[in-house]
Amino acid sequence: MVGYATSVAENLGVDVFEIDINLDVDLATVIILVDSQVPVFEEFPLLLTWDEVSGWALRIDTDGCGGTATLEFLGEDILPESASVREFLWDAVRGNSPGVLASPAFRLPNACDDMEQRLARFCN
Repeated sequence: MVGYATSVAENLGVDVFEIDINLDVDLATVIILVDSQVPVFEEFPLLLTWDEVSGWALRIDTDGCGGTATLEFLGEDILPESASVREFLWDAVRGNSPGVLASPAFRLPNACDDMEQRLARFCN
């Protein structure tokens, strides 16, 4: 997961302030704080997040203490190519709504599927 999240962050084309990868809980998550805003919520920091059920989402930090609000989900695949994630972010920053509003359910947490094999290509 670390290799995949790093690959996505490196391909974003914006300043990445922070990457938080959490694999030690019931639900694996990635949070990437970026130096971009969406037009309607310019006063709120923008987060690109991933979890092992819903995949990538755009969220805003609503209170500076961990509270977030989801704007939309990429909804394409649990592990889309980093270029797709970059386009998702760029489209939102340009004022478009490139994703879906409903949270997709690609898989269950800790499911026995091919995700580990798909992530293996990002290992150094």
